[in-house]
Amino acid sequence: MAVSPAKPGGPGLIGLDIDAGQIHMCQIRPREPGLYTIIAKISISYSGSRKDLLASPKRLKALIRAGLKEKNFKGKRVAALIPWDDVNILLLTYKATVDDVDAEVLRMLDKRVEGAIEDYVVDFVPVRSNPSAEEHMMVATVSRRDKVDALLQALTDADLEVDSLDIAPTALRRIVSALYTGHAADNVLMINCYHDDSYLTVISGRRFLLNQSVPFGERMLLQRIARELDITIESALNLVLNNGFQKHQTLALGSTDGEPDIPSTLLEIVKPCFLELVEEINRILLLTAAETHGLPVSRVCLLGSIARWPGAQQVLLSLLDFDAPDGQIEFTQVFEDENDNTRVPWSGLFSDISIAMGLALQGLIGNE
Repeated sequence: MAVSPAKPGGPGLIGLDIDAGQIHMCQIRPREPGLYTIIAKISISYSGSRKDLLASPKRLKALIRAGLKEKNFKGKRVAALIPWDDVNILLLTYKATVDDVDAEVLRMLDKRVEGAIEDYVVDFVPVRSNPSAEEHMMVATVSRRDKVDALLQALTDADLEVDSLDIAPTALRRIVSALYTGHAADNVLMINCYHDDSYLTVISGRRFLLNQSVPFGERMLLQRIARELDITIESALNLVLNNGFQKHQTLALGSTDGEPDIPSTLLEIVKPCFLELVEEINRILLLTAAETHGLPVSRVCLLGSIARWPGAQQVLLSLLDFDAPDGQIEFTQVFEDENDNTRVPWSGLFSDISIAMGLALQGLIGNE
């Protein structure tokens, strides 16, 4: 669905991400070229599954209405997320000599989906279109039409005006575009961590390049900590949030110097899980280099629930033997929050509402 551009200086759409257990909303206003103000943001916790919430329009409407009122959002026009698990993202390669690219892409997709392609909502954008290349690449997103229709109906029943539906990688690409206006963004790897899975997304020069899910999530780490320390999941989470991995982080590289402490103990417990994630990331790094003719990933950003764990990103970067480049743009230089008490740097990137932010940027980024 096409997005309507925001009025100059006025607020944009409300980015809406209904995650498992939380509803994230964000609204942004452009200040001047390349700078934005977050005028409202909120994360609303709810019980039960997302499926049950979407099937209860009165409950969903009440939660959203309360959030809109509490943070003084402007209007009810939303850009909403199609859930990660309702979208299949495919990288397609086709001959440069093909005359009808749309027909060729649909033909290839028809062979890779269950049932008829007419039962799906399809979108696709080029990744690389060098006229001299023998093959071109296309990223296609495929969602079952019945699930898309059900989401639209649920949001409409909740008294929202749905301006557009979007996918998470596209929302993340907008954040990268906003952060690196005026110069090349190189290759950026964004790792979105959820309860059970994480999604590795590569943005290459402001273009979405790769996306892959991996079995690495907050629940798995907390269960491991709770089992090793013989405590509850809730106690494990509190222990991590209160202590993190900020002390003795050299342990991530194999050092055991110093007296044992809670952060180093926690890190020792979860380190095998992080190492498995690193293996998957290294595969993505190799694929990225192959697809971009050797251009490496220059920035890695951890998002989602585990990004809230103190020291988690630093541990991940140390295991990857990855150093953030000098002069990296700070998040607060691009996005100003009207509530200074919640302003955070790029390293935090409002870990829970990053996708809602990317959705809220629809119509505010040039050349989209």
